[in-house]
Amino acid sequence: MSADRKPFFRFNPNAYEIGRAFERDEVPCEVCARPCIWRYTGAIYTHKAKVTVCASCIYNGDLADFLDDEFFTLHDVSHEKMRPEFEAELLQRTPGIACFNPFEWPILDEKPLAFLHYGTKEEAHHFDTPRVAEAMKREFSRYGWKEPYPLQYALLFKEVDGDRYRVSIDLE
Repeated sequence: MSADRKPFFRFNPNAYEIGRAFERDEVPCEVCARPCIWRYTGAIYTHKAKVTVCASCIYNGDLADFLDDEFFTLHDVSHEKMRPEFEAELLQRTPGIACFNPFEWPILDEKPLAFLHYGTKEEAHHFDTPRVAEAMKREFSRYGWKEPYPLQYALLFKEVDGDRYRVSIDLE
């Protein structure tokens, strides 16, 4: 891990981009008592009170120990057929994604995909490839929508060690 305590999250590799899951901040982390440096800004779904936590404590699992809540999660998602060894990493050690509603986290070959981009104007160029277009067509057709697709509802995911893409829909 780098000197500024900026761990890499394989299921949310862009978590440090502006407007994503972290902000630079020197406020103390309630878990490790050190300055956060990267303070988590997303939701923590738990029965405990709101917690100020740094990226490192999410990454290394210290947040889970601190909360002492085996059912807490950083995501409002469902998933199907994921290998058990990935479940805690995805749900408790991967920064959450800002969304309006619960959505299904894409799983391929029982492995979670990595969240890459929102369907915003600023990130729309990431959706302009044939493989991503096919993933969008597959998902939007489930809703009966035809091109042009309402990109603002799209969440783009990619296989961690491959080139397959999936799109999840987050309706307002």
